[in-house]
Amino acid sequence: MLRFFPGRELWIEAVLVLKDITGEDFGNEFENWNAWMEWLAPNLAEYQPPERYLEWKINMLSLVHPRFADFLRGAGKTARIDLTELAWGGVPPDGIPDLRNPPHVEADEQDYLLPDDRVFGVSINGEHRAYPLRIMNPHEMANDILGGEPIALAY
Repeated sequence: MLRFFPGRELWIEAVLVLKDITGEDFGNEFENWNAWMEWLAPNLAEYQPPERYLEWKINMLSLVHPRFADFLRGAGKTARIDLTELAWGGVPPDGIPDLRNPPHVEADEQDYLLPDDRVFGVSINGEHRAYPLRIMNPHEMANDILGGEPIALAY
């Protein structure tokens, strides 16, 4: 939550508490929030969250957007990832529109790709498609049908 604190004063207070608890010092600059997150991952065994932390986190994220609660409730029982490491990226659900069934053209008919453009190449059941990185960048996800199969390309 450090990176979303609304003001410098609250940030400094939180950093002072972290320093007292851990003995670590990554400075008082806002940009150093990531250093705390990187430090915590290998040290999590020593600094386990309190009981009911996940419930608190779900409630807090649901204040950002109610769909977070729908998505995360019950996840503590089935999640394959450590939910204490789950961090909000600053975008509400569906805040970045995905590409849905994007139009496509044959490779020899296209006129928008540059020679050095990077693409995600996908082949399924003999059908091939290239998803240009510069087109994917603002969407981060494409939902399409390729080779008769529904696919989701995310990065």
